[in-house]
Amino acid sequence: MKLRLSTAIQSKIKYFNSRFPSKEWSGPAWYGVKVDEHGFPEEFTLKHFHPIDLGHGTATEWEAKDLAKILKQTYENFPRLKKCFIGLIHSHHTMGAFFSGTDTSTLEDMAPAQGFYASLVVATQKDPFAFAFSYRDQYGQPQCIEVDTDDIVGAPVKAKDDWIDVADSIEKAAKTTTSYVGRGGQTSFIKPTYNQVYGTIDDNALTRSEEH
Repeated sequence: MKLRLSTAIQSKIKYFNSRFPSKEWSGPAWYGVKVDEHGFPEEFTLKHFHPIDLGHGTATEWEAKDLAKILKQTYENFPRLKKCFIGLIHSHHTMGAFFSGTDTSTLEDMAPAQGFYASLVVATQKDPFAFAFSYRDQYGQPQCIEVDTDDIVGAPVKAKDDWIDVADSIEKAAKTTTSYVGRGGQTSFIKPTYNQVYGTIDDNALTRSEEH
């Protein structure tokens, strides 16, 4: 099982990590998925992500209303994202990428009855990526699977103006109050109140995405 990140996606991640080297950022991410004959994932592809919160050194969080603010414009710009699964991306900056207790709890809480919820953790030092996804089994119990992403490669490209605009926006809106810190030293992400599961999509379907 693999996670594929295009060169442009990796460069976008590197830009936000370098822009905010000591604060965690997070937002929704859209994942395409290839499944086998049994409907189980063989490969995920991160098609697009949009940071919507800049937290502090150990936490970042956002709510459904934050996603609602950017969802319409996102789908207008990239209509094929409607066929993707909405998941999560967030940074650990210098701690290295790993799934904390809070991250795993978020995966379990967000595990859908149909489809999959994917989460990518990124970092500037140590392990740069950690990826996992969740789903509910035939008994309704959440299951989480972490995926090896050691084969991710790519060359950097110049930061795009819209990345810079988004970074400026979340930096300006960054919270100044202390958030509740949960297990593992991180706050929990607030769950959206609507179904985040959409259809599946293969590698070549998102022809209008910025990543291609």
